[in-house]
Amino acid sequence: MLVVLLVSCELLLQTSPVQAEDPFDSNIRAEMLRRKSGQIAHIESVYNDIFVIKDASILKLAFQWNGWHLPESQVNLADPDDLPMLYPRAMSIAAIYPQDIKRVLVLGLGAGSIPVYLNRFLPDATIDTVELDPGVIDVAKKYFGLRETNSFHLIESDARVFLNRHTGPYDLIVVDAFTGSYIPFHLMTKEFYQLVHDRLAPHGVAALNIVPSEKLFDSNVRTLKLVFDNLDFFNSGDKIFSLSNVIVLGRLDPFTEAETLQRAVAAQDRYKFRFDLTQLLAIRRIETPKAPKGEVLTDDFAPADVFDAYGRRYRRQGQPDDPQANPPQ
Repeated sequence: MLVVLLVSCELLLQTSPVQAEDPFDSNIRAEMLRRKSGQIAHIESVYNDIFVIKDASILKLAFQWNGWHLPESQVNLADPDDLPMLYPRAMSIAAIYPQDIKRVLVLGLGAGSIPVYLNRFLPDATIDTVELDPGVIDVAKKYFGLRETNSFHLIESDARVFLNRHTGPYDLIVVDAFTGSYIPFHLMTKEFYQLVHDRLAPHGVAALNIVPSEKLFDSNVRTLKLVFDNLDFFNSGDKIFSLSNVIVLGRLDPFTEAETLQRAVAAQDRYKFRFDLTQLLAIRRIETPKAPKGEVLTDDFAPADVFDAYGRRYRRQGQPDDPQANPPQ
């Protein structure tokens, strides 16, 4: 009986909750950490030309499109709580608004830096991550070690199809979906934003990563204002682009600046985020555009590719197999 008890205890230790619920395989990341810097893999998927590049402890996922090198996501193999790219830090500010975060939806996977970060600091939340490209999901699993758990789900689907088929509700919805160098047009229309709005739980918030090219930005903002009464704008802080992406938070509840700061302090104290929410709120917030003159984007009128062309130059980068192509953030 004593032997059986000891064996049972050993098995329990081997399958501890921390290990069982980790959203990534630490062995895969340790193996990647031992690899030399440089290009690790090049995969041509149905939708993307995917590169995996290692620079010291940073593992990067990048797309290439018509000679353009597009950094999508980065992971610090030596520090699972780090966010090497700065825009995911700004997106985490959304966590200050819901009263309680039990369900999270992330549209767009990349290397999984955003959903993994949220999973580690919101252990009571269930996180659904939707990715259109099965090749991206495979790369995230094979090279970045992502794996599903009881509270961390990877779903292959178009973001809008998923929203149409699943009513939610979600306390937090993160929209970080890019195809090549631009956001798919059907994820930038009034109808799509209304769908996101309708899938939020009471007191919920949506965090959207949008491009800063002037004409497309103005149209995006004007369209968002038709759906969300309460919008906050934040600079992503990423200096690898001459113009940083903008993070927009669409809230269901109105808050004064004083109330927003109070919620940031309370959320940081509750969740203990690696990157302090109160500091991010202070340094990343930018003025809300007052009266953008852009066109309203709808399912019947969404010339996103034309509008995006006005600011496409800012996303130009070096060759994806050159670790020095992307300066440190």
